[in-house]
Amino acid sequence: MSEFSESYHLRSEQPEDAIEILRSIQCNGYVYRPSNGWVTFLAEGSAFEPDERIVAAAVHPLLHYVYAEDYGWGFTLYNRGAVVSRYHCNWGDDELHVDDSEYSRANLQQVVPSVQLELLDDVEQWLHPHDIDELLTAEPAKLFAHAVGLVHYNWLSYDYIERDSANSPEVTRVIGA
Repeated sequence: MSEFSESYHLRSEQPEDAIEILRSIQCNGYVYRPSNGWVTFLAEGSAFEPDERIVAAAVHPLLHYVYAEDYGWGFTLYNRGAVVSRYHCNWGDDELHVDDSEYSRANLQQVVPSVQLELLDDVEQWLHPHDIDELLTAEPAKLFAHAVGLVHYNWLSYDYIERDSANSPEVTRVIGA
């Protein structure tokens, strides 16, 4: 089984901030306790694209993280609804497609001052991989998650938790509707 992960990460120490976003847009979800300055949350109905309602409702910096093992990975970092850094790499058709037109290390460092610069250097070495095998070996998506301090990102999505929420006692279920 291939990994399909999609999660939101709010730059906050208060899980209530993520709960409020989900409730304000009437969306079901799951919210984790804060870790490393991030509140991770999962939203129902996400389709590997940022939900504009979530982006608009976020008053704190928001990171949308996607990793689909057989297809691609990427992230979009927002601050008050505006994209401050974005990167996407897809390989589903056996060709690599990279979009780094909105990637900004400076903006990333400004919004996430705790970013681990050495790990970010490692990530940047793999932003333009030569082939899919090289990319899968280097695992830049996981390097990126570590660099920005994400704890909850691996094998993580609303659908995964929804099917197995009994084994996820560390999350709070939010009924948005």
